[in-house]
Amino acid sequence: MNKSNFFRKIFIVLSVLILIDKGLGAILQHYYSKIRHGEQGRTTYIIDSCISETIILGSSRAAHHYASPVISDLLHTTTYNAGKDKQRLRYSLALLNMIYRRYSPKQIILDLNPTAFEKNENGLDELSVLLPYYRSHPEIRSIVNERNRFEWIKTYSDLYRFNSLPLKILFNNLSSERDANESAGYVPLVIHKELIPFTPDSLPASQPIDNTIVDCFKKIITLVKDHGSRLIVVVSPIYYKLPENLKTLEMAKSICANEQISFLDYSQLRQFLDHGPEMFLDKGHLNDSSAIVFSTLLSEDLRKLQ
Repeated sequence: MNKSNFFRKIFIVLSVLILIDKGLGAILQHYYSKIRHGEQGRTTYIIDSCISETIILGSSRAAHHYASPVISDLLHTTTYNAGKDKQRLRYSLALLNMIYRRYSPKQIILDLNPTAFEKNENGLDELSVLLPYYRSHPEIRSIVNERNRFEWIKTYSDLYRFNSLPLKILFNNLSSERDANESAGYVPLVIHKELIPFTPDSLPASQPIDNTIVDCFKKIITLVKDHGSRLIVVVSPIYYKLPENLKTLEMAKSICANEQISFLDYSQLRQFLDHGPEMFLDKGHLNDSSAIVFSTLLSEDLRKLQ
């Protein structure tokens, strides 16, 4: 085989692979964009359509602790809960960048985990949920690229950006099933998952602080300020005894004080800790009725700050 034939065959194979990648990728993109329910649907809605005045950001504790209808009613605002399970501050920063591309909410409520600044051994795999938006939203690329140094190359493949989603895309396009009682992004927790002790345990030993996450927190503050929104950082109730000198809370409170950002810490409120088995679904999450109580309390405090 001469060299010209060899390179011609290589070219043909690569061309076929590229066509398959782009063709299947276009199909997956089309049907992904049609999803209007479940986690994927809520993420797309907050990125491309939501115009609520108040946006709630954070992890699963945000998604399940902030009852959007309660906050809307008591603060006379429109509210959408954009919290997402298994996500951390980088996801919130990316989401904010995409939101501000379209409009500027009046108010951002950021739920901060008490250990948010600590190092996490799981890496940044959770950011894969942002891969479907990588090409259409260049403002998030620098964040997603933190997953690894070759991420910017991998994302040229459309199939790579959807590599864990085909079955979810198929299911969500065939099913109209919604999260039980989901309302404006808020997903209530009503199924008991864990036996709650009558007295809370002490928080497990702290991990070292990850300065890149601290920088991410500071970038969120700067971004919100630059777009004229009001930021409130909230630590919602948790069923653990927290040490007084917990590093994340100390640092976050100090940063917020320096930046003149409201910092509200409800993590150790006795009305929740003293009735743990009745108030919490597990040690990290309030149940639905308690989320309504907390959302009411938070809204009343926010009214005082206005």
